[in-house]
Amino acid sequence: MNLLKITLLILFASILLGCGNSGEHSDATHKTDDKSTGVFTAEMSVSPTSVVSGQPVKLIFRIKDPKGETYSDLELDHEKNMHLYIVSDDLSQFNHEHPVKNADGTFEHTFTFPNGGQYKIYIDFKPKNAEKRFESYDLNVSGEVRAKVEVKPDDKFEKTVEDLRVTMKPDGDLIAGKELMLTFQVFDSKTNKPVTDLEDYLGAKAHFVVISKDLKDFVHVHPMSNDNAKGKEDSHGEHNEKPTDEKLAGKDSESIVAAMLTFPKEGVYKIFAQFKQNDKITVVPFVFEVKQGEADKPVDLSNVTFPEGSYKIIVSKNGFTPQEISYKADKPLKLAFYRADEENCGDEIVFKDLNIKKKLPVGEVVLVDIPTDKKGEFNFSCDNDKLKGKIIIQ
Repeated sequence: MNLLKITLLILFASILLGCGNSGEHSDATHKTDDKSTGVFTAEMSVSPTSVVSGQPVKLIFRIKDPKGETYSDLELDHEKNMHLYIVSDDLSQFNHEHPVKNADGTFEHTFTFPNGGQYKIYIDFKPKNAEKRFESYDLNVSGEVRAKVEVKPDDKFEKTVEDLRVTMKPDGDLIAGKELMLTFQVFDSKTNKPVTDLEDYLGAKAHFVVISKDLKDFVHVHPMSNDNAKGKEDSHGEHNEKPTDEKLAGKDSESIVAAMLTFPKEGVYKIFAQFKQNDKITVVPFVFEVKQGEADKPVDLSNVTFPEGSYKIIVSKNGFTPQEISYKADKPLKLAFYRADEENCGDEIVFKDLNIKKKLPVGEVVLVDIPTDKKGEFNFSCDNDKLKGKIIIQ
């Protein structure tokens, strides 16, 4: 009997110790910042589920961490935790909103669609200590559908919307893959004088969203300071036209806002510039065509040997080729990077989400093993973040 009691006591103690270890391991896993090695995602739901124009609907976003758990610890990005953009499929309707956090960790915004038809929903957010994320969703809205507006390039980069007249001047040709500065000057549409009382909107003098005609490319751009804009413009001295040098240095500089961006590919784009004056936000759109740059000679790979079964990616002044890779989960993936020239800022290849960083010597093949046990998107870039690519594990 005593032996039985002792055995039961030992067994009971073992169970307690096992539970204690399990709890300790669980806590450690929960506290471990493994978010840098996984992918955050966001799901959208609507309430009511049938969306009808003219009737309010709740757009609800649930962010999930790499473990699939609801996550709401977002950093402020231009004064907001989440930015929401609602656009019609012809880009004629544009709304920039900011969902608020619910008690259950979801983010919600109530919106009334003015017309029926197809809409694109974009959100961007930044989880704490992780990369900024962009997600997009398609939404069909029932109700009367208005006539579509053709998305065609403007004849000139000057637009008047209500009280504002805005001019846009690129610092060079609109070419894909080339870093450009777009300079906007704001005038009073009645007096034609420069507007010097622009108010901060989301912590800056303006806000810019760029969307391609096919709705596939989305860029959220913040303005530069006047000092940075002038310095950048001086650095583009090879261009004959430098429209804002004198004004940036003078009293009219308060009416000028500049933004740097790189268009990912050729095509037609629409930029929505938002300005705030007298506590009123005005959206000024421009449509323009971005052309493909001069084609470079194909990279000569005749003397390059890639390991059998590897997935080759060429790094050149054109960027990564291919730029996006879709791959099946649980299937071994070995990337073979070949840096073809020195004109590409690609000294290193960086997978921030996977905590991988490797040197990329010119003319050498560099192998990177990619884990495929988790589905999601894994971004990669060169060390200064100018060249970017994406792996989608499905």
